[in-house]
Amino acid sequence: MERRMAERVTNPRDTESALDWQLERVGSAAWQDWTLKFQRMAFGYAHDSGWHDSADALRWLDQHALLHEGAAPRGALVWYQAADWVRVACSLGSGQVIGPLPRGEIGVARLVELSTDYVWSEPHFPFAH
Repeated sequence: MERRMAERVTNPRDTESALDWQLERVGSAAWQDWTLKFQRMAFGYAHDSGWHDSADALRWLDQHALLHEGAAPRGALVWYQAADWVRVACSLGSGQVIGPLPRGEIGVARLVELSTDYVWSEPHFPFAH
């Protein structure tokens, strides 16, 4: 199923452009609790993802067998638990992620400093537009 989705889903913004968009916002506190919205917009979607929040998205991805364990490749969405919230960031590769961090601002962090319990998925937003 994942391969079929990957073949038919193309994000409006490619991975490197999405990462550039995120890097331009490092230090901003405007996205504090909107990790899913931030990633959706980074990949070029202006409208709702169709999921209520990151936990809802993670459940859907799990139900559709679209989650992976192990090292997240560059551009993958990384789903992790922090302070009783499911959060999502984007992998920069080499164990680093970018996105709204638990401390409040957009930043780059080593994933192991945020959580040891994480999974990753391709950057697909199947209901966004």
